[in-house]
Amino acid sequence: MEASLEKLDATKPATPPLWTKGFIALLITQFMVALNDNIFRWLIIPIGKWAIGWTDKVDEIRMIGSLAFVLPFMLLVSYAGYASDRYNRRYVIIWCKVAEVVIMLIGTAAILSKSVPFMLITLFLMASQSAFFSPAKYGSLPNLVPEERISEANGFISMTTMIACMGGTGIGGILFALTTLNHEAPTPGEGGMYRWWIWAGTIIGIAVIGLISSLFIPSIKPADPNAKFPINPFEQTCKDLSFLFQHRFLFWVAILSAYLWGLGALAQVNIDKYATEYLHVSQEYVAVLIVCLSLGLALGSLLAGRLSRGKIELGLVPIGALFIALFCILLYFTPEVTVPSNESAIMLNTDSTILEETVNSASTAQIIEVASPFTTGFIFGAIGLFLLGISGGLYDVPLLATLQMKSPPEFRCRIIAAYNFCSFAAMAICSVLQGLLAAPPFPTVDGQKIGLSATQIWLFCGVVSVPIFIYTFQSFPLQFKKAVKGEN
Repeated sequence: MEASLEKLDATKPATPPLWTKGFIALLITQFMVALNDNIFRWLIIPIGKWAIGWTDKVDEIRMIGSLAFVLPFMLLVSYAGYASDRYNRRYVIIWCKVAEVVIMLIGTAAILSKSVPFMLITLFLMASQSAFFSPAKYGSLPNLVPEERISEANGFISMTTMIACMGGTGIGGILFALTTLNHEAPTPGEGGMYRWWIWAGTIIGIAVIGLISSLFIPSIKPADPNAKFPINPFEQTCKDLSFLFQHRFLFWVAILSAYLWGLGALAQVNIDKYATEYLHVSQEYVAVLIVCLSLGLALGSLLAGRLSRGKIELGLVPIGALFIALFCILLYFTPEVTVPSNESAIMLNTDSTILEETVNSASTAQIIEVASPFTTGFIFGAIGLFLLGISGGLYDVPLLATLQMKSPPEFRCRIIAAYNFCSFAAMAICSVLQGLLAAPPFPTVDGQKIGLSATQIWLFCGVVSVPIFIYTFQSFPLQFKKAVKGEN
């Protein structure tokens, strides 16, 4: 009996390993890309706001910074796809990492030059190399991981990317604080200039580590060596969008998912305004709130997978939409943090002479009080954003799974490409929308812009999410049933 069992175990196929050298190298490389993207982005935003003297244009710089980061993913999607199909993806990844090292050197020069346009150009270049890296990364997975472990591999890619985004956001704010004297309200022109080698060594060092790890990715044969260069990338993008529109169900699934990514881009920009202008905390605590949102999104994604119980449960989408609307509206009721008049002067005064006198006359305890993250309003906001992130995970995971599993296999890449364009277009539109809501270019009262406050923008997000809930509630009824074998 025991001999027969041993024989049966010997003939049973072993599960192929996931943690191959190539997969580990790719995982480390993509982690470093996402980490550096977010560090650099959230380093130059406070520098642009305070150190360059643009304190009267904070809403504009938030909007422009978001656009500089998002637009390359829209403009270069066809070229990036061509490169990943036409050439060995290992070499595409390596050259992306070489470009990142060069771009970080350029970024160092941009920050030291104290030129906002130069910084934004660098951010655009950084996002451009990420746009080329993304399809090469996902296209390499089937060559590095056995088919049985693809879903698991994608899970680790998503998890580490989220961790990198959270870590990069936090590190960017910390680096600004470490390299800026009086970082709550730095003298214009001095933000990031004190011990600047700390942030410079960080962003260049991370880029170099990513380059080294990319060298351990094995060679991958080109998927289509005869692929033609897209002379008119917009024409190819239009064809992909038209093809997606022909599959109406998948089209609406893509639009619903793109809505969340657009809302996420708006929320990320609005958090900076919410934290510094409504909660009156210093810049490093902006990162804390973004981490709360990102952590909630990661946990919500994990929860959606568990609740789906081995199948695609679109019934979770309206539940997520309902709580997205609810928690956005609740953020409108955040208790406002009251700040004594002298602390307000420290944060808002832009005249360097008066600022220096004000700082010297203020006590250390008062400055710490202004930056405290332990007020009722800040804790309320952190919890609200965490719950909003969980809601987003419940909402989006079933939609993404539907796009991946229900697309015709022979046209899956075209559908995913069209979906990516929709997502980044939504992010760009919502970044502009946030800027227009916060600082409309036309109406003024006594020379002052009458834009919406950060909490009013949260209310706006909640109200416009209500129709999304109604549509998804009618389209995707919740059905708790056992998955049928082979259903997906």
